[in-house]
Amino acid sequence: MSKQSVNKNEKNGKNPGKNSTFEKIMIGVIIAGIIIFVFINFAWPKLSKKTKEVAADKTVEVIVQNADKVSGGNDQIKDMLENLSEEDKKTVSEIIENHMDQETISELMGYVKNKDKESLMKYAAENLSASEILKLMEIYNKYSWPGQN
Repeated sequence: MSKQSVNKNEKNGKNPGKNSTFEKIMIGVIIAGIIIFVFINFAWPKLSKKTKEVAADKTVEVIVQNADKVSGGNDQIKDMLENLSEEDKKTVSEIIENHMDQETISELMGYVKNKDKESLMKYAAENLSASEILKLMEIYNKYSWPGQN
């Protein structure tokens, strides 16, 4: 092969010893695809879980900080919320986390805002597990005034 034809093949990207631009792009796309696949299958669930955990913890924190409003003037509920131990806050947070999605939060916040206890109780009966209800009842009994349960 003459020197002239070698130079011509290099300019046209036909040199078999070097990667063409198309090949480089395809390799880049494949590598990006592998990275995205790994992220979606391994990293995203961990990030999603951590995000839900932080959101649930923040929800409990906001409820406790706004105990006056949340209690609807009921001193017993206000006192219970203000005196929750860290362990009990964590338990409530875990229950919230297990049932947290945008639709559920909006629905439940509407019930709380409208002081609709019946709908809240119905939601709990239909959606919480028996063990979750038991945990909430234990927390309630722990902080309720004697003779009030």
